[in-house]
Amino acid sequence: MAHHPAMDELTKKGEDESFEALASRLIDEFGPERRDDVQAAIAAERRRFDDAGVRSFLPVLVERSARDRLERA
Repeated sequence: MAHHPAMDELTKKGEDESFEALASRLIDEFGPERRDDVQAAIAAERRRFDDAGVRSFLPVLVERSARDRLERA
């Protein structure tokens, strides 16, 4: 299968937009005073999946893990 850098860029852009929307939702849920906590939780959970080959479900997986992390904090 041929590698298409343009597709990688589109995937990255869509993934970044999904995570921006996730951050917004979690900030709304947990409050603006926890913005830094929300962003740190998303970044930490996102790093866990850096090597994932299939990335379609990353926003859902990261959201669940980040939400759990925030609820425990």
